[in-house]
Parts: sequence; C-alpha cells; structure tokens
Amino acid sequence: MKKHPAGLCSGQLYELRPGDRIRGFVRRNPGFHAGTTRRPLILIGAGTGIGPLAGFVRANARCRPVYLFFGMRHPDSDFLYREDFANWQAEGRLWRIVPACSRGRNPRYVQDGLRHEATEIVRLVREGARIMVCGGRDMAAGVSTALGDILAPMGLTPSLLKAQGRYVEDIY
Repeated sequence: MKKHPAGLCSGQLYELRPGDRIRGFVRRNPGFHAGTTRRPLILIGAGTGIGPLAGFVRANARCRPVYLFFGMRHPDSDFLYREDFANWQAEGRLWRIVPACSRGRNPRYVQDGLRHEATEIVRLVREGARIMVCGGRDMAAGVSTALGDILAPMGLTPSLLKAQGRYVEDIY
C-alpha cells in the first residue's frame, strides 16, 4: 500500500493495521465506458478521478483519438501516471493531454483548459466525440458549465449530449 502525499483516502488506508476493518461499498456505473467506436474520446478528470480514465487510455490499443484534460493540485506531487501518459502518447494511445494545476503561481482548473481548447472541443464533438467526466461534483459542475458555453453556438448542451449517450459522468 502506498500513501499518496496529502491523500485523504490513501492516508486512512495506510494507517490500517492487520485485523482493522473499514466500511465501504461498490457503486456500479454500467454506462461509464469508452465504447468501441473509432470516434474521438474526450476524457476529463481531476485528482483520483484520473484512475479510470488512465485505464481507458491504457486499453486504447486501436489508437482511437483520445484527448485528456487532467486537473491536479501540484504537478510535482499530484501528476499521477505522468510517465505512463508520456509512454501512451509515444505509442499513439493518447493524442493530447492538457494538465491543469489548481495551486501555485497561476492556478488553473480543467474547465480553464477546456475553454482554452474550445476550438478543438467543437471540432471533436462535430466528429462525434464521446465525453467522459470522472472526479468530484464541483469539478464536474464547472466542466458542465464550460462545455455548455463552448457548445452553445452549435446548439448543443451537456444535457443533450447525455441524452444521446455522448456525455457520461462518474462523479462523487
């Protein structure tokens, strides 16, 4: 077991001793999958929400266009999967990663990255991209607002994309 610096859950789990018990549950989210098409995939996550998204990138052996927006606090301690992402880019499994760091001199969030890449987001959505959001509720709300603004000129909203099965969330 590895303790992630300043990690809430990992810190608690790290302190467990043999025989200690914890209460937990598994919540299934059967709609949260990348699908099997070759259409682009836009992955958006922050913090530990990157875990499932990293799994989708790792499994992208067909080299589908995958764009990742990843939010973290500090790049030195919180850039989870940094080396893996670099390798996956070299292999063609990941086309682009847009990191956002919320602490430090120039704080930036994933929704800021989305707004900066608005032209590319519009292009990808026009090509039928599926958008997957994983992480905290506040981050997801900010992402939904930013995407609503970006997609409004196209007559699209996150709600409409959800109804089409092209916008899925796993948020907590």
